[in-house]
Amino acid sequence: MATGGFITIRVTCLGSGSSGNCILIQHHGRALLVDAGFTASRLTQLLRERRVVPGDLDAVLVSHEHSDHIRGVDVLARRFGTTVVANDATLRRVPSPGRRFSSTLLPTGSTVSIGPFEVASFPVSHDAAEPVGYIVGVGGYQVAVATDLGYGSPHVLEAVALADLAVVEANHDVDHLIGGPYPWHLKRRILSENGHLSNRQSAEIIADALTARRQTYWLAHLSRTNNTTSLAEQGVREFLDSHGLAADVAVLERDRPSLIWEPESTGPG
Repeated sequence: MATGGFITIRVTCLGSGSSGNCILIQHHGRALLVDAGFTASRLTQLLRERRVVPGDLDAVLVSHEHSDHIRGVDVLARRFGTTVVANDATLRRVPSPGRRFSSTLLPTGSTVSIGPFEVASFPVSHDAAEPVGYIVGVGGYQVAVATDLGYGSPHVLEAVALADLAVVEANHDVDHLIGGPYPWHLKRRILSENGHLSNRQSAEIIADALTARRQTYWLAHLSRTNNTTSLAEQGVREFLDSHGLAADVAVLERDRPSLIWEPESTGPG
């Protein structure tokens, strides 16, 4: 939806999985990214297809330093002068072989205003230096992104409960993972509290965070080997149904743009 030619608020998933992670948030002609896990050339193409000038991005928020979240950060930031926002431990681990990019330090648990966006980070549990999730407030709405985490901590539950749109990891089906081809050390890592959320864990987070107002949930970062879109959606819906709950749930594609979220009205509710 748009006002005077500008998008009031739109959230687009440009990809969510081991091939690359990137969420685009737009508001009245302004835009930022949560992670930039594709090459800078691919990101530039994806942005321009959506009529976003890469040089006009307000910021790239970085959740942690794994390559599927930062692959395009350095080149994108240096080429277009985009500001990179992250905590100190993560910023130090974003490779920048040439001139260092512009950055804004956001200590975990802090809030910063970036143009029209109010950005807060919250800690998550994952095998990275200091991984975080983000909640972005703009236009009266809250968008939470919580991927790459091993369990739903109180910080995660609070962010998801606040969100009108919550992007929540549903990485694997436990039976598929245990019976699958991965070596045991990798299975243990994924199942640990510093690993990734299963479909069941994602469902539990959504169930605990549900409120009376309308909320949308995107299931994210599905494993190519240990999950499918149907398993993730079915698993979450069946868990919610078994507890007498219902939610607006959809599944993101791993390696290409998929879902777009635009509220139907010009204000929350």
